[in-house]
Amino acid sequence: MKKIIALAVAGAFVAPAMAADVTVSGALSYRYVADDQANTADFVNVDNLITVAATSETDNGLTISASITLDAAADNATTDSGGSETVSNPVNDGGDNISIAGAFGKLSVGDVSGGMDAYGDYSDVSPAFGEFGADGDDAAIAFVPNLGVEGLSVTVSATPEGDARNPEGTSYGAQYTMGGVSVYYGNDEAQLKANQMSSAGIKYSADGIMVAYESGQADAATSGKMEYKGIAATYTMGDLKFGYEMQEVKDDGTVQKDETVLSAVYTIGGGASVYVAKADDDKASTVVDKTAIGISYAF
Repeated sequence: MKKIIALAVAGAFVAPAMAADVTVSGALSYRYVADDQANTADFVNVDNLITVAATSETDNGLTISASITLDAAADNATTDSGGSETVSNPVNDGGDNISIAGAFGKLSVGDVSGGMDAYGDYSDVSPAFGEFGADGDDAAIAFVPNLGVEGLSVTVSATPEGDARNPEGTSYGAQYTMGGVSVYYGNDEAQLKANQMSSAGIKYSADGIMVAYESGQADAATSGKMEYKGIAATYTMGDLKFGYEMQEVKDDGTVQKDETVLSAVYTIGGGASVYVAKADDDKASTVVDKTAIGISYAF
């Protein structure tokens, strides 16, 4: 029976390869997190993904592609009322889409990056902690036109009513890169007030150094306006990269988060890397003082 199942699974991957180029990729990461403020520690797996992608060409020159991503990260597990973790649903939907590309540009349908979400996150440089808050939502439909302008990319997207995965609304974003400088702007015009946001940023990269700044704002559901600010810098020396990241969040003018993260990542090779990150935030409602040590592998 096991041999029959194995042959059936293998056949599922081999058969489509006759009409399309099929690839399998993935990423796994594990980290130990010590919370010095709470005097606790956790060992977790994060961003554990498997992606199956296929690409084919039509007779009239169009490129058809599709991908399915399965997410087996620890946060997909559930916790019962007694505090014990269960794995009734250990593999969740990590995204899927179909795209058609040609001289006109690229049209994608499924669970794709929205217009705002397609760009930015310049200040997200640490392998743990941090994270810029105004980075937009995924969408059901996205279009990237071929503008014919070197360095310029524009994405517009929409999600209709009834989509189970992403909020209803429209979004747009643009990025322009010239040499070592990149700038972007994005706007989410969601129907739900809590999902309406905009952001802009700039970064410069040269000789192993990268510096970035971005800011954004969003309408808060209960208070006034949420404001986000991210500042980051990295220095790469061979296989070693040092990072600095600062993320600030204000709710109607009151600072909720003022987190600073220092990190170092060493690339072992073959898709593997190890890292350490230290996060501090004395402005949060619960003081943050955490250290993470982890390993990541991508294939």
